[in-house]
Amino acid sequence: MSYKWIAEQRVARKYTNLEVLNSYPIGKDGIFYFYEVICVDPSKPEIKSDKQLSWITKSAGKKRALRGLTSAAKKSRGLRNKHPTSKVRPSVRAGKD
Repeated sequence: MSYKWIAEQRVARKYTNLEVLNSYPIGKDGIFYFYEVICVDPSKPEIKSDKQLSWITKSAGKKRALRGLTSAAKKSRGLRNKHPTSKVRPSVRAGKD
């Protein structure tokens, strides 16, 4: 799990009424990484009426960060490349001929 994904999960657990859209890094020091996490309140009428964001109000948009559906989570799980030889399970060499 990347630090970015962990930050998104922590925000999702703390603010249960909001849904995590995405995040981006804002800095780091010698110990900590800092991310800004973008959240949306799905109960707002502005979000419900917006054509681009109304999908998050439906049941498929619930708890995205905890289910691994954000961009950072998909990257961490290796789902960016849709190719049979880019498998990581059961092993890296299992997908190769």
